[in-house]
Amino acid sequence: MARITKGYFSDFPQIEYQGKIARDLIARPKIKETLLNDPKVIYDYTVSNDLRPDQVAHLYYGDSELLWLIFLANNMTDPYYSWPLTQSQFKDHLEAKYGSVATAQSTVKHYKHNTKGTIITKDTYDLNNTFNNIIAGQYTAVSAYTFEDELNESKRNIKIIDRRLANDAKNLLREIMIG
Repeated sequence: MARITKGYFSDFPQIEYQGKIARDLIARPKIKETLLNDPKVIYDYTVSNDLRPDQVAHLYYGDSELLWLIFLANNMTDPYYSWPLTQSQFKDHLEAKYGSVATAQSTVKHYKHNTKGTIITKDTYDLNNTFNNIIAGQYTAVSAYTFEDELNESKRNIKIIDRRLANDAKNLLREIMIG
């Protein structure tokens, strides 16, 4: 198998691990908050059509290997669970977690206040018979399916670093990681 020599990890510092030279994969660069809030540097982007991070990088930067810029701008450490799932992956996720899509749709995850948006657990709602603090009709049941779907959809809204700064970001990462 050919060794990959370029890309995100190629500029990480080298360490000795169990007598061998390896890349320090624990090293983690971070973008300054001031840059993350600068509208001239970072743009809002909505992931659509089940695009993968490498595809978004290719479409926006013209280079799929720059997907690490997207992860860095969004402080993503887990590319599998920080990125929105495809419909097929979402179905598989629901089946693995709840047994079936139907069970996820019929399982109450929590209750949400109709006007304030306050969330209370199912146990708290069920205890209402004891304490009578929850007024009927103020809260709506939220199914596990709806909860998981809203969580997945929220991952579609990401930040993306201006393409004009991609080369500067690569050089800065190299300087930081190599020192």
